[in-house]
Amino acid sequence: MSKRVYLFELVAVANFLLILRLLWPIRAPLTMLPAVLWIFGTGFLLHAALGVAVRALLAWRRGQLRAYLRAIRSPGWMADTLRLAVASGLFIHAYGWIKLAVPLLHARLFDQELWNLDAKLLAGYSPNEFVLTLFSAPAVLRAIDWTYANIFYVSLVIASAFFASSTSRRLRVTFMNSNVLLWLGGAWLYVAVPSLGPAYRFPEVWLPLAAMLDNTQTLQRLLMSNYQNVLAFARGANPPVQILFGIAAFPSLHVGFQMLAFLWMRRMWRGGEVIFGVFVVVILIGSLVTGWHYLIDGIAGMALAWLCHSVAIRIAARTF
Repeated sequence: MSKRVYLFELVAVANFLLILRLLWPIRAPLTMLPAVLWIFGTGFLLHAALGVAVRALLAWRRGQLRAYLRAIRSPGWMADTLRLAVASGLFIHAYGWIKLAVPLLHARLFDQELWNLDAKLLAGYSPNEFVLTLFSAPAVLRAIDWTYANIFYVSLVIASAFFASSTSRRLRVTFMNSNVLLWLGGAWLYVAVPSLGPAYRFPEVWLPLAAMLDNTQTLQRLLMSNYQNVLAFARGANPPVQILFGIAAFPSLHVGFQMLAFLWMRRMWRGGEVIFGVFVVVILIGSLVTGWHYLIDGIAGMALAWLCHSVAIRIAARTF
């Protein structure tokens, strides 16, 4: 059983304390913490249980079931699993509040600059408008509208179940280190370069497509309502907020997470490498079609994922 404090624990606690201090006297980050830890910590354990069930079945088919069960019943494995679960809840809570607090911490928006930079990347033409033209068939737009959020959720389940159920402490800890660095590093980039995203800043491009992007635009309206509630904090009000309904475009951590999982799967599982390689492309294109992100957001998300993966690997080389 490891007694050392893991990097992901230090980063999660430090970021939570920092955003708590920056938002004080707003008490919601503190009062909501127990419920969030329970919800997301339990969610992590459920994903881990799913991964254990799959690995146990594969181990049984290979005649290795006893060895696998012996490993996951060890005190060290179970203690690490609980620590990973608690840290998952804490870093998601910190991430959610950093993202929510963007308009309170840095009011300026950089959407026009990101749109202009995107145009320079594509010889003066907007990448968002380009992919909307390319995938303009109503059936294709409806498919992207449905798959964007659902593929992202599926990717979270696959990655969480795969890494949480591993018997390797090094793998579980190092993946979590990279994952926490990705989401919390990305959250502070939200604060550094605030942006709403093209669908909010340039609605004239997406409003005519409302019938084909109904799921996306319904969610975008919910997020904007939550965004307005956050702004009410600055006026002394205390409205209800959903911590995962923050708005920020740069970088795209949806794309970044697919890239991070892809980099890890390249080391671990050829099938996972293919799955997440496809997910990177699908989520990147979907983020442009739905108007959640600019192209530069996806590029930045992939670059951040590569950096966090590299840092975590180097730390692991010195730690384990």
